Amino acid sequence: ETFCCGYCSLDFILLRDDAVYDELKKPDDEKTALPLDEDLPGMGQYYCLHCDRYFANVAVRDEHFKTKRHKKRLKVMAGPAPHTQLDADLAAGMGMPDNGPKLMSM
Repeated sequence: ETFCCGYCSLDFILLRDDAVYDELKKPDDEKTALPLDEDLPGMGQYYCLHCDRYFANVAVRDEHFKTKRHKKRLKVMAGPAPHTQLDADLAAGMGMPDNGPKLMSM
């Protein structure tokens, strides 16, 4: 999903909670180094996975780690997995149909 900044009218791509949660649960050997990207702040090297944000340098990223918003995000991501469309369908009674036991036809 894209997000348009109200100040500078730039478009950003936001990861949803389920994508961030899946990325956090990956084993360490599957995680890769961040590639250099000159379009991102700090060449894309200073990234907060929990908040899905890039920062210009280490100092700004470390200040972000101290904020209330980041700490709340850590708690959310440490909890249970976010809801999926399957959860919503099951809660609405739109899950797999239960037609009862099959009857023998003669």
